[in-house]
Amino acid sequence: MYEQEYLKLIALSVTYILLFTIEQYQPYFKNRQQHALHSSRNLLLAFINAIISTLFLVFLISHVCAWTSQNNHGLLNQANLPDLASFAVAILLIDFWQYIWHRANHIIPLLWKFHRVHHSDKEMDASTGLRFHPIEIIYSHLIRIAIIPLAGIQLEHLLIYEIILLPIILFHHSNINLDEKLDKALRIITVTPHMHRLHHSDIRNETDSNYSSVFSIWDRIFHSFTMRPIEKDFNSGLGRRFNESQWNSFLGIMIIPFKGD
Repeated sequence: MYEQEYLKLIALSVTYILLFTIEQYQPYFKNRQQHALHSSRNLLLAFINAIISTLFLVFLISHVCAWTSQNNHGLLNQANLPDLASFAVAILLIDFWQYIWHRANHIIPLLWKFHRVHHSDKEMDASTGLRFHPIEIIYSHLIRIAIIPLAGIQLEHLLIYEIILLPIILFHHSNINLDEKLDKALRIITVTPHMHRLHHSDIRNETDSNYSSVFSIWDRIFHSFTMRPIEKDFNSGLGRRFNESQWNSFLGIMIIPFKGD
């Protein structure tokens, strides 16, 4: 069980180091200040979340997956598909759930209070992909536990999906200057930096779009896809409400959900 967490950590670390390096030499937004300090706050939050996940949530998820498999529960177990087809369907189901859950975090006010910690980052980069409030991490995993027996998800499905997901999340949050034609070609299949920058726009109707995590198809199917050129005056974050330096400290990040709208 914990060997699988090490594999995810390795994939995450290698991807982050690579993207952090590219951000230094080929940034999309070139006027960023204190990149290392900014990233360190987000990485500290990610470290806390990793401890919570490893000590408590991974144990629960692995046992629910084992119970689901042993009792033949869920859509995939009932369908009796070949292994390769079952794996492909599982990856699509998990990613579809990610889309639904992400969209719910924008629509439901209580969930948005915690999710806006992620969106409050004014200087979006690869580390922003790891910037989530610990309480959001806890309830997101607990909801996923309830979904596992319904879909018949196995632990191996989750492992492979997260090994795919985590590098892509870091990639589409990164501040790298990706060639426009390459970005356009990639977003036919997956989420790209240009596509996800619009999701982090301080314009709310753009924030409430482009919810996909791995496959961009969900936004196209459910009419939440947004695309426009990003100008030099583009701003990410939550507007003036959380622009002050107090909200960019580690303590400020932690108390954002408990402040008024």
